[in-house]
Amino acid sequence: MELNISKCKTITFTRRQSFISHDYVVCSAVIENNAEISIKDLGVIFDTKLKFTEHINTVIGKGYAVLGFIRRNSKSFRDPYTLKALYVSMVRSVSEYAACVLAPYHTTHIVRIEKVQRCFIRYALRQLPWNS
Repeated sequence: MELNISKCKTITFTRRQSFISHDYVVCSAVIENNAEISIKDLGVIFDTKLKFTEHINTVIGKGYAVLGFIRRNSKSFRDPYTLKALYVSMVRSVSEYAACVLAPYHTTHIVRIEKVQRCFIRYALRQLPWNS
């Protein structure tokens, strides 16, 4: 397996304020030490403390963006099952990617993630033909 050294980075996971700095060498090339506090790998954002707050914020932002796209482009849709299919295929797939990481234990994160779903439900219920 060939390794693209220019795309390789290192990150140190610790709860301490000071990081352990070490230069890693592969095939006589030094791998870049990631001075950032987070790194993205396979769509999951890892931070140095493994709290995943930045990843949760990104997922929530993407969820709202896709939900806004659905709302703008489905104003003429009246079938709630069509809206549900759009939600499941576009919004829920974004929010459920790497769900094992996105299993937050802080109540604030749980409420913020569920707020995207509640926003869609309010929109879908407004589209239903109600008879009083």
